[in-house]
Amino acid sequence: MNMTQNSVSLVVAGIELELIRKRIKNMHLRIYPPDGAVRVSAPLRMSQTAVTGFVESKASWIRKQQARIQARPIQPEMRFVSGELHDFLGESYVLHLEETDGRSAVAFCPDQSLRIKTRGPLKVEGIARLLRSAYRRELQARIDVLIPMWEQRMGVKTKRIRIRLMKRKWGACRPHSGDIVFNLELIKYPEIAIEYVVLHELAHLIEPSHNARFKSILSHNMPDWKEVEGILNHRSQSDEQSRV
Repeated sequence: MNMTQNSVSLVVAGIELELIRKRIKNMHLRIYPPDGAVRVSAPLRMSQTAVTGFVESKASWIRKQQARIQARPIQPEMRFVSGELHDFLGESYVLHLEETDGRSAVAFCPDQSLRIKTRGPLKVEGIARLLRSAYRRELQARIDVLIPMWEQRMGVKTKRIRIRLMKRKWGACRPHSGDIVFNLELIKYPEIAIEYVVLHELAHLIEPSHNARFKSILSHNMPDWKEVEGILNHRSQSDEQSRV
């Protein structure tokens, strides 16, 4: 396990973990693929006894999540060749590469084919770059519709919206500035999941934490939000808290 600054390696209830001290108010427990590594972030002044007790209380849950993560099949590395499957809005699209005399283009077709036209053969990096750009456009188009709609419903206002790849979160919000970031990977999930993350991040403009008030805001606006969140978390790393 790689150690970071202000971190120590511990074994609690037979579970190896990395403990990181941060300037935070609450303790956070996360479990990461591919091997189920455990990381605990704790406030600077929290006692070691409190940390140990917290991990011991979660020991059964941690082992269950580690077993689930380690049982997952290893995802093959994308080669970006015709016939390969790529996710889009919760469905698998078959990649078709074509050469064209015109401009390069990417199209997600109704027959669930992903057609990428290029001016001459491209290396893997070039095809991947075209697909990422298309993913970004598609996600931005949906966010541009969802944000104003939910801002009006909830009586909030964002200041800056960004899209980028993130390893550990579906979205992030800075309530004091109104800035929100969305994970580009969201475009691979059903549209209801994208809408849920928009709702989730806008709810943080009302309630910054994940407390009971925050969850009541989600329930009021999307009664089945827990089921939708489960769609997002099905293939991502386990986390004691929501990953959005």
